[in-house]
Amino acid sequence: MSPLSPKVHLDDSQSGLALAVTLILLLVLMTMGAGIAYIASMQSDLVSAVANKPLSIEAGETCFDNSLEWLGTSSGKSWINGVGAPYDLAATGNPLNGKTVLADTVPLGQTDNRSAIFKTRAGLASYSSCVIEKLSSTTSLGIGNEVGSSNGYGVSTFVYIVRITATGNYNVPLTGSVINKSFWQSNSSRSVLEAVVQYAP
Repeated sequence: MSPLSPKVHLDDSQSGLALAVTLILLLVLMTMGAGIAYIASMQSDLVSAVANKPLSIEAGETCFDNSLEWLGTSSGKSWINGVGAPYDLAATGNPLNGKTVLADTVPLGQTDNRSAIFKTRAGLASYSSCVIEKLSSTTSLGIGNEVGSSNGYGVSTFVYIVRITATGNYNVPLTGSVINKSFWQSNSSRSVLEAVVQYAP
C-alpha cells in the first residue's frame, strides 16, 4: 500500500446500511409492480365486460324473437288464449331451454358458412331466463253495413299486450339458470332486458 493512499475506516454501525436501503427499495418496487399488475388486470376485465356486453344483449333479444315465434305454435296459442300467467320459457324442460344466439342466427334454407371464431363466440351467448306474461287482452270490432242494404256485419280481432323479460348471458358459467360463482369467467357479461309488445295472432 502506498504511503500516499488515504486510509479508509468503516464504522461498524454503517456497514449494513447499503444492504438495508437496497432491500427497502426492492420491496417498494415489488409493491408498485404488484399494484400495477392488479390495476391492469381489473382494467382488462372491465374492457372485456364492455366489449362483450353487446353479445349478452343480443342473447336477450334472441329470447324476444324466440318467444314471439313460440306464441304462433299450438301451445303458445293455448297459453295466450288462457290465463297467460308468467311462464319461463327457458327453464329446464320448457320449449326454449338451451337456445343460443348461434342457433337463432343460422340463415333459413342455407348452410352455415360463417367462420369458426364467429360460431364459437355466438355459441357462448344464450339466455338463461325468458319470462313471458300476458298483461291484457282486448277485442276490436269492425262493424258496418253492406252497400245498399241494411244487413250488418261484424269482425272482431283479439289484441294482447305481452311483457317479456329476458336474461342474456355471454360466457357466464351457469348451474341451471343460476350463476356458478366458482367458475366465473373474467370476460363474462350479463344483461337483463324487458319488452312490452302488442301481439295480434
